[in-house]
Amino acid sequence: MDASSHALHARRTGSSLWPLALCAGLLGIGQNGLLVVLPQLVQMTGLSLSVWAGLLMFGSMLFLPGSPWWGRQTEIRGCKFVVVAALGGYLASFAVMALVVWAMARGLVGASWGLAGLIVSRALYGLTVSGMVPAAQTWAMQRAGMEHRLAALASISSGLSCGRLIGPPLAAAALSLHPQMPLWLMALAPFIALLLVARQHNDPPLAPVAHQSARLRPDMFPFLALALLLAAAISLMQLGLSPHLRPLFEGDIRKVSHHVALLLSLAAASTLLAQFLVVRPQRLSPRALLLSAAGLMTAGLLLMILPALGTFYAGIAVTTFGAAMATPGYQVLLNDRLTTGKGAGVIATSHTLGYGASALLVPVISLWFGEQRLIVAAFVIAALFLLFSVAVWRSAASQEPTE
Repeated sequence: MDASSHALHARRTGSSLWPLALCAGLLGIGQNGLLVVLPQLVQMTGLSLSVWAGLLMFGSMLFLPGSPWWGRQTEIRGCKFVVVAALGGYLASFAVMALVVWAMARGLVGASWGLAGLIVSRALYGLTVSGMVPAAQTWAMQRAGMEHRLAALASISSGLSCGRLIGPPLAAAALSLHPQMPLWLMALAPFIALLLVARQHNDPPLAPVAHQSARLRPDMFPFLALALLLAAAISLMQLGLSPHLRPLFEGDIRKVSHHVALLLSLAAASTLLAQFLVVRPQRLSPRALLLSAAGLMTAGLLLMILPALGTFYAGIAVTTFGAAMATPGYQVLLNDRLTTGKGAGVIATSHTLGYGASALLVPVISLWFGEQRLIVAAFVIAALFLLFSVAVWRSAASQEPTE
């Protein structure tokens, strides 16, 4: 393919992928936007913060059974069916949550019935929205074709990152109008996306590649381990931001919160930069992408361990730049071995397991070593990620064509 035809294909692919990237962005908006309104939800419902944290975790953990199941459905019923079901579940989840919160704030239902309604809302979310990213990724790869899978994955990841970036300010702006406005906004957004997706055609599955299996094999588990380690490292890094900053600002919560917000914004910007500068143009092969990502993550977290604030900012930029390169790398390598829909589903499951593992590690690390060591724990996991990446590099060398 010459340069002009490659550019033409890139423009056509980009225009056909933006509705799918929008769907992924909605997930990012819902994930981070809900965190902004959490104090208001506690106040309006009378439920404690720990109860709300449990509800959010409950919805997230339902991604474990949901993601693989929806991954299989993409191959049976098609990606459009799964995306529409996920958007419908997203809409229903936030509509139920908004109604229950409104009823509890007005005193129309008690705490027990209100909690039951919120559990239903989060169950709807976890069991349906868990199909969103795997289906959007698979659909994007079907549209882009085998040669442009990395660019397709970058488009979906960019949408997810943009959603996580604009979710908090969008929720804050809606909150200034009415305490419940963010919830209704999160119910309206998937309705608009449904109208867009309804006009999209359902693309045929990608043709199977050599040695592609319909079932997990032992040689695929290193890629799932990489997904788990990546999610655990990034989660521990995020949870370790405040404990690391507190001693630097002598416990001033306002300054700590301000810097956490700046760091998360920098992380989102760095993620987008990696996707547009490296992943989407496909400047590196999947193996090179994975190994480079592992090196950057390890180096970035090493910088974050240092006491200076400047190196902390530089470290999170380097770490998240690397993390943005890692996921497309191991996902494409897995999809060379496992059918695309199943591959996307099991990767999403591994990410969820990684987040869950980090949540279990936090109290253990805090008790034995102190909260300030969460960043160190993230560095150790990133070092393991680097070791696994080197092993994958060597094992995959014989399966990639020599350039």
